[in-house]
Amino acid sequence: MPPVKGLTLTLMAMAAFLISGCGYHALGTVRGGTDAGGGTIEVSIFANRSYRPNIEALLTDTIVDELVSRQGKRVVESGGELHLSGAVLSYGTTAVSYTAADAVKEYRATITAEMTLRRNDTGRVVWKGTLAATQDYPANDDLVLQQNSEDAAIRVICRKLAREAYLHHVEDF
Repeated sequence: MPPVKGLTLTLMAMAAFLISGCGYHALGTVRGGTDAGGGTIEVSIFANRSYRPNIEALLTDTIVDELVSRQGKRVVESGGELHLSGAVLSYGTTAVSYTAADAVKEYRATITAEMTLRRNDTGRVVWKGTLAATQDYPANDDLVLQQNSEDAAIRVICRKLAREAYLHHVEDF
C-alpha cells in the first residue's frame, strides 16, 4: 500500500473516531434525560411574582404550545405522568442603546422564571431550575407602537423560555 493511501485511511479512521465521540446527538433522542417514561404531561398555570399582568398566562400557553408541537408529547389537563409548574419571578426592561441626542433607541426586556417538573405517581422532582431570557426591542415616541414592540418582545422571550424548558425536560445537561 502506498504511504498516501495509508495516511488517508488513518486520517479517516481518526476523524470517524473523533466524530463518534463528540457527544452530539439528534434533538429528540433521549440519553437518560428526564423524558424517559413521561409521555403525558400536565402544565399548571404559572404564578406571577412580577409587576407585569398576564405574563404568567402567556408563558404557560407558550410552554403548552411548545410541548404539543413536539413529537411524542401529549399535554393533558390532569392525570399526566409528569406535572410542570412554576412562577414568573421577575420582568424588567432596561435601556441598552441611545441615539446621538442621548435619547433611548432600544430597550431590553428580561423575564426570569422558575420551573419544577415532577412525576405525578411518586412526587419526585425530575427537574427544577430557574431560567431567564432577554429580547431587545426598539424605542418609539408613539406609546402605542412602543407597547406593541414590548409585547412582541415578551412573546419572543416566552418562546425562548418554553424551548429551553423543553430542552431541559428531554436532555440530560
